[in-house]
Amino acid sequence: MINNQKNKFFVGAFMSLLVIVSIAAISPNTPPKNLKVLPKNISHDSLEYLMRFYNVSLKVKCGYCHAKGSKESDVNPLKDVTRKMILMTDEMNAKYLKTIVHQPSDSTALQLVTCNTCHRGEAKPVVPMIKISKEEHKELKEEHKD
Repeated sequence: MINNQKNKFFVGAFMSLLVIVSIAAISPNTPPKNLKVLPKNISHDSLEYLMRFYNVSLKVKCGYCHAKGSKESDVNPLKDVTRKMILMTDEMNAKYLKTIVHQPSDSTALQLVTCNTCHRGEAKPVVPMIKISKEEHKELKEEHKD
């Protein structure tokens, strides 16, 4: 009976230790590794929010860009595509959208280009087909003759 209680105590203590070590391993205080585009000093909460935003905007899970078992790894080529997309959206916002002068009452002044602008919940953006009649096409063609 005493050995059984000792075993339960040691198993409980060992399990508690495992939980504490696991929590410490994923602590928000651990700085992220292998950031090549995102700010190196990004907070844990901001990084988590951004990753969740990517999940929702592309309707994908973390493994879509990250290698299984290692978020730091660059094995998955889609991680590099994501980095290029981040740079692209940042450039569009800074270089082009920032230069557009808006009226104070214009709600579009608050808009930015994000992943969701094109992806709209799809891993690969879907470009909608615009259907116009032959007559509409003819009219448009005539309008643009100059």
